[in-house]
Amino acid sequence: MGKSASIPTTKKSTRQVLINTMESHMKIIPQILALLALASLQVHAGSNSEPVSQESSKEAKINWQSPEEISTLIEYKMDPVNGEITYGPNFALSEKKLSENFSEIYLVRAVDLEGEDQYILYVTAQYNDEGWRSYSKATTKDGELRLVPMSKDENVCEAANCRYEERIALPISFINFFDSANMGMDLTITGNRTYQIKLPSSYFKAILNAAPDDEVYENLPKGQKI
Repeated sequence: MGKSASIPTTKKSTRQVLINTMESHMKIIPQILALLALASLQVHAGSNSEPVSQESSKEAKINWQSPEEISTLIEYKMDPVNGEITYGPNFALSEKKLSENFSEIYLVRAVDLEGEDQYILYVTAQYNDEGWRSYSKATTKDGELRLVPMSKDENVCEAANCRYEERIALPISFINFFDSANMGMDLTITGNRTYQIKLPSSYFKAILNAAPDDEVYENLPKGQKI
């Protein structure tokens, strides 16, 4: 099988494509800017680390019903252009069955330089199948969520469970995010196949309660303020 012609599969080139896309769309809605900033962050982070099995991951060892334990794996990025991004941990590694179909499931809170909050669910589906699942619709008990396709790659590694890879982002309103902090989120994503993801309320609570350490702010370029 060949690779998608429109999206390079190397981590470096994929990151550059996302950065270029973000720079060329500076006037589009903040949600898109936030999710593209997250994507470039994740690709960059992945290029500096070896793949981790689900069983040996930190995410497999924490109690996902505890906001306090989840918060120990939350990460922060302070960007002088896009603002503050709070994300993680990777829910796809919380259980084996989920990790066989997804490599990344991150809740994200992005705060731009104007103090505007954006909430996003970032998902990378990685699976072995006879063709693309082409996820194009996302629903919860409250209705449909906007789904933004980001990239598709084939033959991303030799292992059978990552023959296909597609990245999607789901912007979430603050009201839906806050409700999910109380009730959790039962998400159904649909394309050529349908998959259900049950995100616990504790994950949303941990992101809402998270705040960067002072060190994150101290590492900003001189003169840059949030």
